[in-house]
Amino acid sequence: MKIYKLLAIFILIAMVGSIAQTKITKPKAATKKAEETAQYIPPPPPPPPKDGVFIHISSGLENPHKVLMGLTMALRMADENDVYVYMDINAVNVVLNNSKSLEMNKFETSKILVDKILNKGVRIAVCPTCLEVANKTQYDLMKGIKLANKEDFFGFTQGRILTLDY
Repeated sequence: MKIYKLLAIFILIAMVGSIAQTKITKPKAATKKAEETAQYIPPPPPPPPKDGVFIHISSGLENPHKVLMGLTMALRMADENDVYVYMDINAVNVVLNNSKSLEMNKFETSKILVDKILNKGVRIAVCPTCLEVANKTQYDLMKGIKLANKEDFFGFTQGRILTLDY
């Protein structure tokens, strides 16, 4: 009788183990199928291009407020946008080696602003024709100031372009 009881217990344990194993393997198969279908996740779209700010300064030594405002805006905008500073007409006289630094209450001086702008990687460019009219050459410009070319007007940013004139 003891053998029958042991045999019955053994068969019962085997059946419970078999049922438990079947229940465990079925969810694994279902999980594997779910993993296969959920495996591909498309990459996130690239961030939109930064917008550009084109700062056009044509005022010069005769109007320090306009010049300093333009340079200040370029410096402020450079933290979040692509910036290009274009200086023509009288503004070419502001960025010459021997030009005096413009000063005005509430603004940093023009030479400090130009230095900070250039250190942020912003391009400051001068109209070559306006420089000629002033009887100056590119060698008369402050270090870091470049001659403008038309490709730079559109190539400095991939986004939209906002223009500020001073």
